[in-house]
Amino acid sequence: FQYTDADLNIIHVDATYGGATHDSFIFNNSDIKNHLEELVGAGETVYLLGDSGYAQRSYLMTPIPNAVEGTPEEYYNKLHATARNTVERTIGRLKGRFRCLLVHRVLHYHPDTAGKIVIACCVLHNICNRAGLSAPTLDSHDEEEEANFRATARVSVGRQLPLTHSQSELAMGQSSRDMLVNQLWRSRRE
Repeated sequence: FQYTDADLNIIHVDATYGGATHDSFIFNNSDIKNHLEELVGAGETVYLLGDSGYAQRSYLMTPIPNAVEGTPEEYYNKLHATARNTVERTIGRLKGRFRCLLVHRVLHYHPDTAGKIVIACCVLHNICNRAGLSAPTLDSHDEEEEANFRATARVSVGRQLPLTHSQSELAMGQSSRDMLVNQLWRSRRE
């Protein structure tokens, strides 16, 4: 579970939980979530982007399902996907540099040690990235293995919204997202 910036640096990683743990569970138990809620409570406007496996909140923007072509919602989804693509590119670079993190290369260590290896790889990735060192790319076989794992993980873990979120939290999140959608639509460049 990680957060990245636009320059493909990893700004936060949580290697506490096993790989089968759903990202939204990790997020709901993270200091990042608490920090974002404190910022919003203090009147700050902050947005974290997540996929459809997360519950929409006022500070956590998710895609809009079934957005109609040419609408503000589709425009928002395109911007959302473009911004979130940095996470996928960061993971690709990280795994290209540190092939021990590839799905078919299991770290056969105690979970605490495996977590430390993951964190060390993330730190070294940032050092390489900031030094401008190129990252090896994954070959087609490795990309296919990674894609198959992600697809299998989504099915086995499930991508439904957790049921622990109140309707008022979801409604506030959707209202915040609607305001952002309209703001982005008004400020677009054609």
